[in-house]
Amino acid sequence: MAALQRDDWSLANLDEKDRALLTFARKLNDHPSEMRREDIHQLRAIGLTEESIFDAVVLVSYFNFINRVADGLGVVPEPELQESCERHMREVLSARTSPRAA
Repeated sequence: MAALQRDDWSLANLDEKDRALLTFARKLNDHPSEMRREDIHQLRAIGLTEESIFDAVVLVSYFNFINRVADGLGVVPEPELQESCERHMREVLSARTSPRAA
């Protein structure tokens, strides 16, 4: 529940692979110059595939690219789109913080 209140994925009930992938994505997003081969080796060590790692890198990079273009052009998201994105994030976090069915 705390994850929902703070919109903070790190508080959500995630499995090891999801948590590692999100940690990797956060580092790539926030500190790209600090990425090392070891970051990828850690993902491989817990069983993530090359395709999953590639997808994560491309997805983070794409969103960064699109955000820079939008920011550079002064694009303001439509309120409906912003609300939709926020609602989706809450739903995703809610699904992850709810106890899993046995």
